[in-house]
Order: sequence, then C-alpha cells, then structure tokens
Amino acid sequence: MSSHRLRNWVLLAALVLFIIALDQGTKWLVRQNLAVGEAWAPIPALSKIFTITHVQNTGVAFGQLSGLGWLFMVVNLAVLVFVLVYYPRVPAEQWPMRLALILVMAGDLGNVIDRLRTVFSIAQDTGSIWTALPKASVTDFLDFQIWPVSNIADICLVGGIIVLAIILWRQDQTRVVDGQVPMAKDQ
Repeated sequence: MSSHRLRNWVLLAALVLFIIALDQGTKWLVRQNLAVGEAWAPIPALSKIFTITHVQNTGVAFGQLSGLGWLFMVVNLAVLVFVLVYYPRVPAEQWPMRLALILVMAGDLGNVIDRLRTVFSIAQDTGSIWTALPKASVTDFLDFQIWPVSNIADICLVGGIIVLAIILWRQDQTRVVDGQVPMAKDQ
C-alpha cells in the first residue's frame, strides 16, 4: 500500500474514531446523569431554545418508526460497506466528498454502537435476542425545541448527507452548463 493511500485510511480512521468517541462520550454522560425524560438547561437563559433532554429513541432519525430501529441497523451496515468501498476511489483533492463520507460513516457507526449496546444489554436480561431487537435504541439528548431531539451522530449523519446532496447537485449543474444532460430521458 502506498504511503498516500495509507495516509488516506489513517485520516478516515482518525476522524471517524474522534467523532465516535465524542458521540459515545456525550451519550454516556447523559445516561449517567439524567433519567430518561429528564431535561437540563446548561444555559438557563436559553432554556426555551435549547436543553439537554435524555431520550431513548427506538426508531430511526427524529424518532420515526418507533420499534423498528433494529431494522435500520441492516441499512446502517450497508451504508458502512458502501463508504468503505467508495472512500478510496474519491480523489484526495475532493476533500468535501471525503469529509461527507467521514461524517456519514461516523454518524452511522455512532448510532449502530448504541443500538447494539442496548440489544445486548436487553438480551442478557431477557435471555432472548428477539425480545431485545424491537427495543434497540439510541440515546438522543440535543433538544433544540423546534427540532426533534438528536445526538452528535445524527448531526454528523445529516450533515454528511447534506454535503453529499450539495456535491451531487453541483455536479449535475456543472454538466448542464457544459452542455451535458445530467440524466438520459426517454422520449
């Protein structure tokens, strides 16, 4: 493996691990210090805008599809495989694309770790993985009052997807300006 490729993999691993550590550390602090449903206003003057609120989300993003979060672990794992396959193909000078993939991977892994942690914990208590799967959850805590409660992994995942969407949209716009049609259409 060339030193350039090795450096790219080290960068990916270092940034993903840093984000996961930040995500898991903040979730741990919330679980240790707040009961589920309990809120804390770190800046009392902003309590109507932002609080730390402990939520265990058994659904997907923003609490949707409650009880089916385990199903999306499969989707999360597919996304991880995609990022690992696609990342080395992205030229180093396309750093926004690389950053987007790093954010998606870190966010994805942060929430998968949470779900696996709760599944294994519940399965230990109940003796059944099938009982535990619907209860697989993610710790959410960033409560901006006008937005569903989220966490650092969610913010990274959504941010990475937004950056990817902008990159792809700009590529399509560039093709149109260059006289190329972005998608073939049947007539």
